[in-house]
Amino acid sequence: MPPKKFYVVWIGQQPGIYPTWAEAEKQVKGFPKAKFKAFPSKKLAEEAFSSGPKCTPKTKKIASTQATFETPKSDVNIYCDGACDPNPGKAGTGIATYKKGKLDQLWYGLYNPSGTNNTAELLGLHHSLLKAKAIAESGDSVTIHCDSKYAIDCITKWANGWEAKGWTRKGGEIKNLDIIKPAHALYLTIADRIEVQHVSAHIGIEGNELADRMSVVAIERRETELCQYTESLSIPDILAMARG
Repeated sequence: MPPKKFYVVWIGQQPGIYPTWAEAEKQVKGFPKAKFKAFPSKKLAEEAFSSGPKCTPKTKKIASTQATFETPKSDVNIYCDGACDPNPGKAGTGIATYKKGKLDQLWYGLYNPSGTNNTAELLGLHHSLLKAKAIAESGDSVTIHCDSKYAIDCITKWANGWEAKGWTRKGGEIKNLDIIKPAHALYLTIADRIEVQHVSAHIGIEGNELADRMSVVAIERRETELCQYTESLSIPDILAMARG
């Protein structure tokens, strides 16, 4: 089966065209001022690679993302993400909500000066579940989109076995139980009325990209509460912010 997307890396460890995000991510992750973009065909990717990027990032505030919009799966779709720089280090969480296919609200916060990427992702999913509960009770269908399989599996799968064994496991300590326990308890109350789905990170899906940018805002502003972002709902402007 041919690749669905091709990833052009103009600036990275090894510039080139890659058929999977996993391969491209190795070239750009942690690379200063990396420049890359996803394309729907190899031909377009080759043309873009040969012509070079339209602009070279000069500051951290530039992020070359051309987001694509997913077909709405429910009345309300919630995207959550977390960021940590470095990991462990300063961590923050972002959430983007869509109603009837249109961007409705953006949220940022839950800053932790000594967090991890996993704690930020878990908090994002927990607070998305809180929002999903209120939405489900109003009668709307809701889907949560999270790019952390770790967070999803902890809360929706593994916690079942851990709880049955008194929150222990053979492999040793279960980290982040202070987040996992209440999030799992909440999930059980609404599991039959909502969906939790994994979404691939940093491939240009609009909701995921917006949640990512909000997680960076949380770190920059050191906001410990979850706050609604009201400055601007201009999607291009937000996507141009620093990437997490």
